Amino acid sequence: MKKIKHYNIMLVEDEILLRQSLARHIDALEMGYKVVCQAPDGQTALDALASSDIHLIITDIRMPVMDGLALAKKVHDRYPHILTIVLSGYADFEYAQEALRQGVFDYLLKPVSREDLESALGKASLALEKHFQLEEDTSLAGRDSREIVDHVLLYLRNHYMDEVDFSELSSRLGFSSAYLTKLFNKYVGSTPLKYLTDIRIHEAKHLLLNTALPIREVGEKVGYPDQFHFSKTFRKLTGVNPTAYRQNPQTEKGEVPPP
Repeated sequence: MKKIKHYNIMLVEDEILLRQSLARHIDALEMGYKVVCQAPDGQTALDALASSDIHLIITDIRMPVMDGLALAKKVHDRYPHILTIVLSGYADFEYAQEALRQGVFDYLLKPVSREDLESALGKASLALEKHFQLEEDTSLAGRDSREIVDHVLLYLRNHYMDEVDFSELSSRLGFSSAYLTKLFNKYVGSTPLKYLTDIRIHEAKHLLLNTALPIREVGEKVGYPDQFHFSKTFRKLTGVNPTAYRQNPQTEKGEVPPP
């Protein structure tokens, strides 16, 4: 996973005052984003991408030379790793919805509120974190509680095979492990550890039935370097040990739902 200092944003908007205002709002949110490039139209933006390292584009729909939807389509075709968020007025709302079906990540209605901008950037962060890691993690303290949970859910899905220290994770995000557990109980209906365990056992069942890996290696691949601990946890959740499950999945007494 590539480590970066911040996510680079390109703003594409023909009205310079709106462009500058949006840049100030993004900087004020301190969410790990930096506006590094601005363009007045789609063609200028597309030309600049050839020599720029951009992670997210925020573009207006209606612009001269090349509009936002044409830009978004070309970006999606040429630079599929770049996320695009389109800005639209109510009159262009249907265009914005159509853009979502053509590969645009999200849209924002103008005038853009701080809450909507923060929400859109938060969702973009979750997508970008699959491929990039900020060198200095931006604290989630003070963010919307649902956003915090979504952030941790994505982290667990991507790191279930690693050792996870919830106290350290919570501290790094700016709050206590007790608060994280409280949020999980509210939105997920289980503790963070239970959710992580469910992911691991779900993945273990898949490996047991679809590979010939030894039980020890299956456990290691889903985050259990100790085979005894893996077998004990697997049996606790399914009612059978890994070997019995591999031989006859129907013997399972419980069902571990997919995450």
